[in-house]
Amino acid sequence: MKLSHLNGLRALEASLRHGGFSAAAAELGVTPAAVGQQIRGLEAFLGRKLFRRSGQGTTPTEAAKQLEAQLTSGFSQVAEALARLSSAPEANRLSVTLPASFAENWLMPRISAFYGIASEVDLRIDATNRMVDLLAEDFDFALRYSPPTKDPFDDTELFGDRVLPVCSPDFAITHKASLQEKSLKGVPLVHLENRTPDPSWPDWKSWTEQFGIDMKQAGKIGRFTQFSSGLQAAISGQAMVLCGVTEAFNGIQSGQLILPFGPASHRETDYRYRLVSVRGRPATSLKRKFRDWILGEAKQFRKQVAVLLAC
Repeated sequence: MKLSHLNGLRALEASLRHGGFSAAAAELGVTPAAVGQQIRGLEAFLGRKLFRRSGQGTTPTEAAKQLEAQLTSGFSQVAEALARLSSAPEANRLSVTLPASFAENWLMPRISAFYGIASEVDLRIDATNRMVDLLAEDFDFALRYSPPTKDPFDDTELFGDRVLPVCSPDFAITHKASLQEKSLKGVPLVHLENRTPDPSWPDWKSWTEQFGIDMKQAGKIGRFTQFSSGLQAAISGQAMVLCGVTEAFNGIQSGQLILPFGPASHRETDYRYRLVSVRGRPATSLKRKFRDWILGEAKQFRKQVAVLLAC
């Protein structure tokens, strides 16, 4: 079998597991068109259709559905074999992948506490917005903002998020930003592109409509593709940004950021931050330490956010 056919099997497994080409492409780090092309090549090699294609999308055939469990198990075994061949001592290595903004604003300010209980750890942190394929790539855990994951993954919910505007204290005074004003007239706003696939995550239009605030004459300083740039614009007093309390929490606690419209001006999201791993893989002492530690941090964070939003 050619290597291209192995790529086709990987694309097929991800498409079956996620229920479509787009989600599979996000996990594999390619375009939906590339996933479709790999599967068409596999279909040509096998001499049979694996997906029915129509104007409404793609539907797997019964023959394709019957392959899902075997493919998922096979790629999981390949990933385990690669882990065993790794040159780093497996007992001390811990690999974690997570979104870049979550790494910067939530994990990194806390990670020193983990080193305090696991000084022997060789920690590998992959801060990326790519949906890493845990079955094929050498990672012990993924921290993800997502809906519940499906087999063959273990999925532990850490906490949800609340979206609300934040800005610097001086910015709020200068622009008279408060719930009493009911207006964002002349207020520079940061707009974030491709923020998240979570359908419940509001943009400025839906947030202002929910809380009865006029934004017709609001200003703006541009559109950002990276959340960290928008957050820094708020901290430096240049604009107001609509963001999750998870990422803004440290800035709020330090006094660099405030909630100009009050803690009640938040919208809770549908997606949750989750700790994800491949079910059935050996749980080393180090992995158990990390799991227990991050669940403890998540529990404490939930309490802190509850206090903040009850102000």
